[in-house]
Amino acid sequence: MTTVTRLMRGRKPTGPILAERKFKSSGGARASIRVRAPARDSRTGNYRCCVEWVHSGKRELFELWGIDSMQALQLALRAAGDLVNGDEEDLRWVGSDDGYLGFPRTYPEFLPKALLRKLERMIDREIAAHARKSAAERKQSRARAGRSKPISG
Repeated sequence: MTTVTRLMRGRKPTGPILAERKFKSSGGARASIRVRAPARDSRTGNYRCCVEWVHSGKRELFELWGIDSMQALQLALRAAGDLVNGDEEDLRWVGSDDGYLGFPRTYPEFLPKALLRKLERMIDREIAAHARKSAAERKQSRARAGRSKPISG
């Protein structure tokens, strides 16, 4: 099931636009994703946050609901990333030349806490290993640069 089919369609945008990211496809087409401020529903007390996905000549509006404004906003940001990363076009963001669209991977909230902690430990180990490797490479590079300097006399 695609992200679009899982998301609730919106009828009316919530508050002002909080954030927007613009993209270009390799063919020159433009796209943008906007996240609007969460708004409290007076009937339920919950919050909804809208995401607008403008692409391929169409504008789609989606609603994400949360128990509070923070949860609604977090869900909206996750949905924005899912929409952009799931797009069929070859999108490019000004912040990256390698195809990264600026939305980090997130994990479903329904996963058991023990599994989430295990995933976080795995990620932390990989980051630490990468940092150690990068530090060692920088140290070797500086050592090589120091040896290759001509001796002045």
